[in-house]
Parts: sequence; structure tokens; C-alpha cells
Amino acid sequence: MKQGLLMFAILLAAVVVGNLLGDFASGVSSIAWLGKTFDIGFSTFDLNLKIFVITLGFHIHVCVSEILMIIIGLICYPKMAKLLFG
Repeated sequence: MKQGLLMFAILLAAVVVGNLLGDFASGVSSIAWLGKTFDIGFSTFDLNLKIFVITLGFHIHVCVSEILMIIIGLICYPKMAKLLFG
């Protein structure tokens, strides 16, 4: 349980730091590629079953720096888990 929370915290921190880094990098011409964003997903659609309606949709907005920070977080996770939990 504790290791799952650690993984969640590392990934959350990686996304936040990556987003901030991407926002900063998009204004600097030499590292503007870190701020390149991608939209992944599909628009919402309704499934009408006469009794109730289900609306489904999925959308993620990511940038290169977020992906890099997530990879770094996944690489650092085993070392941090070993350090914290023995």
C-alpha cells in the first residue's frame, strides 16, 4: 500500500513539474521542443439505453517534458522505494 502511494506521489510530482517545465520551455527558443503538446483521446458520445444515458469520453493533453519527467520518475522509483522501505 505504501509503495503504491509512493508511486502515485512520484508520478503526480512528475506531471506537475513536467507541466511547469514545459510552460517555461515553450518561451525559450532553444528548448521550445520540450513544450510541444499533444492531444490524445476521443470526443464524448452518448449511449442511450432508454432507462438511462451513459456519456463516454476521454482526453489527455500532454507535453514532451511531462513524458520525460514520468520516465525519470519511473526510473527513480525503485531506488526511492528501496531507500524508504528497505
